[in-house]
Formats: sequence, structure tokens, C-alpha cells
Amino acid sequence: MAAGPAELHAHLYGSVAPDAVLRHLADHYDEVDWDWYEEGFAAVYGARPPTRELVERFRAGDDGVGDAFAEVYVVGDADAGDFARFSAKGRLVWATDDGTPERRDRIALGFLAAVREDLARQGVAHAELRCQPSAVLPAAFAAGSGTGPTLRMAVSLDRDDPWPHWEQVVDVLAGPHGAAVTGIDLCGVEEGHPPTGVAALFAAVLDFNDRHPDRAVAILHHVGESFTDKSLESAVRWVQEAAELGAHRLGHAIALGIEPATFGPHTRTETVRERRDQIAYDLAHRAGLRAAGVSVDPDALHSELASLAGLPGDHELDLAYDRDRLAAVRRRQDYAIERVRRTGAVVEVCPTSNRRIGDITDPAHHPVHRFLAAGLPVVVGADDPGVFGVTLAQELDWVCEQVAGGAGLRDQLVDASWASRSAVLSGRAAAAAVRTRNTS
Repeated sequence: MAAGPAELHAHLYGSVAPDAVLRHLADHYDEVDWDWYEEGFAAVYGARPPTRELVERFRAGDDGVGDAFAEVYVVGDADAGDFARFSAKGRLVWATDDGTPERRDRIALGFLAAVREDLARQGVAHAELRCQPSAVLPAAFAAGSGTGPTLRMAVSLDRDDPWPHWEQVVDVLAGPHGAAVTGIDLCGVEEGHPPTGVAALFAAVLDFNDRHPDRAVAILHHVGESFTDKSLESAVRWVQEAAELGAHRLGHAIALGIEPATFGPHTRTETVRERRDQIAYDLAHRAGLRAAGVSVDPDALHSELASLAGLPGDHELDLAYDRDRLAAVRRRQDYAIERVRRTGAVVEVCPTSNRRIGDITDPAHHPVHRFLAAGLPVVVGADDPGVFGVTLAQELDWVCEQVAGGAGLRDQLVDASWASRSAVLSGRAAAAAVRTRNTS
């Protein structure tokens, strides 16, 4: 077993603990856009927060405001199930960012130092932190501190247009600090961004990896975390598509393993464009779906396609779910889980995030149960540990307790985290080992 766990799913800004955020706001008080933060908070919670007053008291020498500040900063159980609350509280860590690269880099450097210290106290030995493209941050990641975890950078690309940021990543990888960047990440709002939309990007990254194995990067894709704009069937399909397009690790993938029965009978909406894609999927995978117990009627699907032909792609359809359809979704998940398992893609499970953003209120319904039972590669991450007020150790404890896996499962998950590092999955570590053997 490895000496300590590796944190593979954490965002730099979301990893900053409340005390570090409080110090940051106090030190840069005049740069805080208080109106932007307070208005966003009030729009969700109905009242302005006491944050400004707490920071002013701290600046005046009152060291006793820490608990009150943490309460207004941390997204706790009382905030669960509402992404708007997460966003409203999460604004605070961005409140000194004026959008300029210079200030953003300065803020990120300060946060990186605080997060490094926090991870060292927790005993985390390796961490991959997701953050914005930057010409400055890779040097800080590469420099280390002599103590604490090895830090590696996963660059978050813009879902709307990832290409400019990917070109920046390529430039960094070719530079003196390229070893510090081991992954690219697609995160943010998932709705409206199907995996097929980044198929060309994935192909370009994989081609880069083939040509530059010593600087290969892993593709990290948040998918199946939020699926309010589509059918449950399409949400499952998106996760499978991301894996089969080449994603090395899948962020959350709730849609792949959550118990469909938890949604109960309900109605969802989906665009005509998405429905066409789902029909095409069902036709292409009908043999496998049928083997999994899913009824697929090609004639009915072709007839439905014909009926949709005259409708615009963004026209919304109402889709009703009864218990039989929900049961069929579960069988679709079984099929997709097996397809994902064959790709070798690793699922990043973030329990507290899933409960407080994904609104998985019953631990028994968390997808990690099905993932582990199916032999799907899984790693545990804390996602935004500063914002959620949790540690990686607590996340591992939660999984082991809920699955009743004990110390054996914990050792397995820690080992899996090391085996699933971006440098390993992308082939960079293997290339380095070959180079070492050839030069020794």
C-alpha cells in the first residue's frame, strides 16, 4: 500500500480552507467586490451575509470570528441539494478577482501556498489541482516546498471553446515547467456540452500524447454530474461516450450509477437534437442493450426519427417516467458500466459534493455501491474540500463506512489513487521509466 493517499479530484480555489480565505480577504480588503458577492448571496438566501463585517472585525484584531466566517463560507448539509446555494457561497473565493490574468495569477499563487500547507497537515502525499490556464502557475507547482505533497496541475479548459486554452497548455508543456502539468480538465456547467462536442479535442490530445509521451496529459472530464436538460437515458449515454472518446478519468458520473428509482415517477424534458442522438445510440447498441434486458424496437425508433424530422433541434420534448421505464434505465446503466469498464476509464467519486450538490440524500443510493460491485475503477476525491469543510480522509472514511469495506477497502482505494494518477493513465510515467532504463 502507498504511504499516503493521492488527491485526484480537487479544484484549487475550492480547496482553500475558511481561515485562509478570511486572511486573504483581510489582506486584500480594498480589492473585494463586496456588492457582487453580497448581491449574489442575497438573491439566493434572501438577505445579505455578515461576511463583510466579520472580515472588518478580523482586520481590527478580533481573532474570534473564525467560526462565524466558516459558517457563512462553508456549504454544509443545510445547503444541500441546491446548486444555487453552492454558487452563492462559492462566489466569495472569487470576490477579489477582477478578471485580469495578473491578479488572477497572484491570487492563485497565494491560494496554492495555503492549500499545499493544508494538504501537508492532512498527510496527503500527492495532489492534482484543477485551475485556470496560466503561464505562472506551472513554475509554482514544479517548485515544491521541500515538504508536503507533490503537486501537479490539471488545466481547466473552457467548455464553450477549449481550443485556445489547449494551445496554451501545449506551449506550457513544451517549456521548462511542463512536467508539472499532467492533465486537462473540462468542468463548469455540463448542460449543453455533450461529450461528442469535444471529440475532436480529445483526438488532438491523444495524438499529442502519442507524439510527446514524455509530456502526455490525461483527459479529465466532469460528466454525468448534472443532467437537468436531458433524459436519464441520455445522461447515462454521455458518460459512456466520454469514456469511449478517450477520457482517462470521469468526474462524478452520478448518472451512470445512481439508483433511478430515487427519481420516482416524473416528467423530464429533452431537446429534439438530444433525442435524435439517443435514438442513434439505441440503434447502434441494440444488441448489447437487448442482452442487458433493455427492449429496443428498431421500427419504432425509425418511425420516431421520421416524426422528429420537421422539428427544430432545440425544440423540447416531454418524457414521462414510470416505474417500468426507471427499471429499464437501471439496466441501461448496467450495460454502460460494463462498456466504461472496458475502456479503463476511472470514475472520480466525491461523496460530500455528490450529497450537497447532486442531492443524493440517501447514502444507500450513492453510485459508489454499484461502481465497486461492478469492478469499475474508482478513486475518491474531495472536489472542493475548503468550500465543503471536509478532508480527503473523511471522504475515504465515508465510502468505507457506507460500503462496509473497512481497512481493506481503504487500502484498495489509496492504492487505486496512486495507480490512477494522470501521469500513469496518460502513459507519461511509463515513458519516463523507459527513458530511465535506456540511459542507465
